[in-house]
Amino acid sequence: MNKKEKFAYDIDFGAIMDYVENRFMLVIKDEDWTQEEIDMLNSGIDLHFCYTNDIAIFVLEGGNIDSSDFYFNVQECDWKEHLFKSDCLDVEIVLVDKANDICFKKSHTLTKEQSQSIKDCLNQQNEVSFMPSEYDVNVQGIQSAYEPYELIRFEKCEIKF
Repeated sequence: MNKKEKFAYDIDFGAIMDYVENRFMLVIKDEDWTQEEIDMLNSGIDLHFCYTNDIAIFVLEGGNIDSSDFYFNVQECDWKEHLFKSDCLDVEIVLVDKANDICFKKSHTLTKEQSQSIKDCLNQQNEVSFMPSEYDVNVQGIQSAYEPYELIRFEKCEIKF
């Protein structure tokens, strides 16, 4: 019997992301992941970096998994200096089940052009002065107005895994 790798952090169900250890980590936790879902993701993932209203959003599409949106605020990032100094950014997608077992993990290094496009937007976001709770209210507004797949209209770059 194969022992699965455990995800290092106990997280709530849903989609979360951060930039840590020199990479964007996009994590989705669900009850379980079927082999069919894993196989479909292994055949290709599209990740769209979108930017609107000073909000950075990654939209993940792959297989028959519903599009997932991940919101990122560079102002709250402990690894911000590393992010801005990187020539080529790395992204890691991780699927975790209810037992905190890693069911799928895939990494990708972005091109210099993709990385610069993302860093340009995040530099812009870094210059914004959000009032207390304003960022969260803005994210809630975007989530109310758009389904994740609709956010692709604000795409700045597309990343294919």
